[in-house]
Amino acid sequence: MSTYTKNLMTENGWMVGMGFGRAYTGNRYTVTAAKGVTGKAKTAKNVALFLGAPFVGLVYLLAFPVVGFALLAWIAAKAVMNNAKARPVALALAAPFIGLAFVTVGPIVGLGAFVWFGGKALLRV
Repeated sequence: MSTYTKNLMTENGWMVGMGFGRAYTGNRYTVTAAKGVTGKAKTAKNVALFLGAPFVGLVYLLAFPVVGFALLAWIAAKAVMNNAKARPVALALAAPFIGLAFVTVGPIVGLGAFVWFGGKALLRV
């Protein structure tokens, strides 16, 4: 193994050294403000972020229980699906909800496909 490859692996990990990743080019990136952003625009952005932060926190606070219950349901469903005796019962109980989801989402997906293919056909003409 060459010294260059060893240095690449040391600095950037073995994937880059073996040729599977992006090679180190020596360029260093610096974070700069966007062109045309003045001090007033930057201040306005910071004020907007300051005023919006409580609402973002509230969204996180309200989402945590939902995400937690979804995670518990996911783990429980995986455990039930691994049990040979409980699997048919669980599938029978879930079937009406799965059917309702398909009936609810199906027309929306169908309308989206209709618009998509119709738009493609119109653009081809």
